[in-house]
Amino acid sequence: MKELIAVTLCITFLISGCGGKKEEGIKLMYWGSYEEIDIMNNIVSAFEQKHPEIDVYPIHSANYMDKLQIMIGGGTPPDLFYLGNDNFVAYVEAGALSSFEEIKRTDTLFDEQDYFELPFNAFNYEGNLYGLPISWTPLVLYYNKDIFDEAGVSYPDTTWDWDDFLAACKRCTKDTDGDGVADQFGYLLSTGWTFTFNWIWQNGGGILSTDGKRCVIDSPEAIDALQFLADLRWKHNVSPTPEQIAQRDLFTTGRIAMIISGRWVVPRYRTITDFRWGISHLPKGKIRATPIFTTAYVMSNKSKNIKDIWELAKFLSGNEGSRFIAELGLGVPSVKSVAFSPHFLDPEQSPENSEIYLDAISYARLGPRTIHWQEIGNIMETYLDELWFGKKNAKEIAGLITKGVNKLLAEEK
Repeated sequence: MKELIAVTLCITFLISGCGGKKEEGIKLMYWGSYEEIDIMNNIVSAFEQKHPEIDVYPIHSANYMDKLQIMIGGGTPPDLFYLGNDNFVAYVEAGALSSFEEIKRTDTLFDEQDYFELPFNAFNYEGNLYGLPISWTPLVLYYNKDIFDEAGVSYPDTTWDWDDFLAACKRCTKDTDGDGVADQFGYLLSTGWTFTFNWIWQNGGGILSTDGKRCVIDSPEAIDALQFLADLRWKHNVSPTPEQIAQRDLFTTGRIAMIISGRWVVPRYRTITDFRWGISHLPKGKIRATPIFTTAYVMSNKSKNIKDIWELAKFLSGNEGSRFIAELGLGVPSVKSVAFSPHFLDPEQSPENSEIYLDAISYARLGPRTIHWQEIGNIMETYLDELWFGKKNAKEIAGLITKGVNKLLAEEK
């Protein structure tokens, strides 16, 4: 990933050239829906009222990562910008970021204990803090209460294990129109590679070795977890095939009993009017585990006015910015006091038990920390597609993934 970023930056420098309009103030770049543009503008206005000596220029981008790399490659990076924990290490190693560590240590008004520990430490690399977390989310189980009630199945709870999950999937799968083919399913298989983490971890397996130098997907524990997922579709027939999905959102249309996802789906699910839905902890395996996804404000290595940027980052990731995150519903606020307040735990808003997201952090983990995140993901998803399409079994796929990833990691040495 480090080499990929370096090459991309060289190419984009040639494409973007040296010209272009120069904007005044701190350039703040972020992604999000168009609803978030007004919210971000309001937060920036609040910051500028509190700090009239600092001007901020917000930059919203739908094609975020491409635009970010073009700006960095052209020598005009944003001063402060969003970055996920997945690509974080690659950007640090590529020299694209500056550390907040020194100014953090001298700021007597800053208290890192205000933040959840795991999301905060996700952006600490080799003893240096490179980002202040915006929001985070674990994976949780979303379920259609109406389907459960009709099938006579009790709602998921903390006692559920994989066997309970599978049994509920079978009872909730149904041919609703009598044509002999199921059109309501127990579970929608999430096929992205990061959505295998919780299953693999819960079964005692891993993605990379603890030193990050070897892929360990070919362990019996990981293989069994992957085969369990594939069997949901091809053996038990409780998850729709690619043809049955046909690009439709089967959960919001009431055709799926359960789906595993992050907090980011909540604003969309709050628009559902045809059925009641809820959330629960993930069904447990040998242990409990879920990946955590988090995003932070990070600073460019080209930034000069570090003190002002630090003040902006603190404001946006602190109480004011966290309240915006809470009310928007897309993620869990990184500031603990806001997350445990009615701003986030609002019983009048679905889901009524949002404390489950907070409880899940006790068994949450970060994904592998590697500069090769993107390349490993590409390798895994290429081969996992053959598993999800029923072309190969999990043992074959795990062997191919392990061989491909280990070859990639060996090239780094």
